[in-house]
Amino acid sequence: HRQLFNGPMSDIEEALKRITAHSGVMGVAVLDDAGKLARYSLPQELAEKYGEQIFVLQSIARTAVRDVDPQNDLTYFRIDTKRFEILVAPFWGEVRYGVTGATREKGYTLFVLQRKPGQT
Repeated sequence: HRQLFNGPMSDIEEALKRITAHSGVMGVAVLDDAGKLARYSLPQELAEKYGEQIFVLQSIARTAVRDVDPQNDLTYFRIDTKRFEILVAPFWGEVRYGVTGATREKGYTLFVLQRKPGQT
């Protein structure tokens, strides 16, 4: 897996390790605002396969929420399948660039793939 940040272990990396340690969790992945893997503990092929679809779903879900209420935003959703649960937490923030102070929205999407009880 790739590190999200260089240098000493960040609070985010520690949180991801704690999530991964939970019973039934197969792994986690973080997507950047372009839908590319920024960090993952799943096998790369699996992280990419799920990541591509989750990125599309979260984009559609966020648009739907904001179309109904422009002051609202998507914070979390869960996908429940026969074998797995996929927990998805998108998060966004304003990033300020250079001396001009220009800003743009920057986002990441965290997803957790976990086995349902009784599944192997």
